[in-house]
Amino acid sequence: MKSGMQWPIGVAAILASTVAANIVVMRIANDDPSFAVEPDYYRKAVHFDSTMAQERQNLSLGWGFDAAMDSIGTSGQTRLSVRLRDASQYPLPGARVAVMARFNARANDTLTAVMKEEAPGTYVTTLPITHAGQWEVRVDATHGSQRFSTSARVTAVHATTASAGTSVR
Repeated sequence: MKSGMQWPIGVAAILASTVAANIVVMRIANDDPSFAVEPDYYRKAVHFDSTMAQERQNLSLGWGFDAAMDSIGTSGQTRLSVRLRDASQYPLPGARVAVMARFNARANDTLTAVMKEEAPGTYVTTLPITHAGQWEVRVDATHGSQRFSTSARVTAVHATTASAGTSVR
């Protein structure tokens, strides 16, 4: 090796190791399931006026909803139910209801489903929910030409099992 080449090689090695370390850190940051970016956030920002128009429509419709989640069992599937009410607080049957759910601590993982009407105004689906805690549930309901879109927080809990010799009341 030519005399005096150690310094340029050393500088190049330090720069290469810095680039490699940055790539490793970026991969770790992008693989974190608790980190989430709102899908299509730029499109939503550009169409903010239509988002606000939907909020005004939600208010003018006067519809309401309740979301509930059954206890998390061992089957790997958890039942989610949504009850829709019209402005008079009566059940709202015959709607097309789509749902998106995400566990707050793992907001990058979203679950989506189209719900089926179980009873007038009550819509259900099963989702592969295994984490107990707070879930964000976004509901998009269409009834005729009217659309209702909102979200709520639902708490999921694990089902408790009785141990031998213990009675459950």
